[in-house]
Amino acid sequence: MSNEKVSGLIERYMKVSFYVNKMGELLIKDQICDVLTNEQYYTLRFIQQQRLCTSTEISDAFYINKSAVTSNINRLEGKGLIEREQDQVDRRVFHLKLSKEGEALLQETENKIHKLVESIMTKFDYEEIVKFLDTYEKLSQIFIQMKNEEREEYK
Repeated sequence: MSNEKVSGLIERYMKVSFYVNKMGELLIKDQICDVLTNEQYYTLRFIQQQRLCTSTEISDAFYINKSAVTSNINRLEGKGLIEREQDQVDRRVFHLKLSKEGEALLQETENKIHKLVESIMTKFDYEEIVKFLDTYEKLSQIFIQMKNEEREEYK
């Protein structure tokens, strides 16, 4: 492929990526209202999926430093959306779980986001959606692999 074609594809990717990410985040923010930030929503979602997790697991999963996770966790705990449980074996470790209020808020938010995404998906054929998701999942795996390789270089 010629350099000109590659440059054109890169420019196209950068433009689309910016708008999709920015608009997607804004649309999600509209659904979660003023109660949560997008980061807090994703954190609640991760904790729910794991049932119990630690701050380190969140840090590793989101590729962010532990101080940012601690700040986020403190805010969520302050809102009564998560609870900390001390590990019975290692008293230095705290496991995070959703509170009843956190579960209810997350369920309400998930319903709103589901309706939003469904309204977008109905504009595409089933085959287009599947092909897009397959490609998007492949891109995600490439990014994860690159980030993991980067981590290995700094060890």
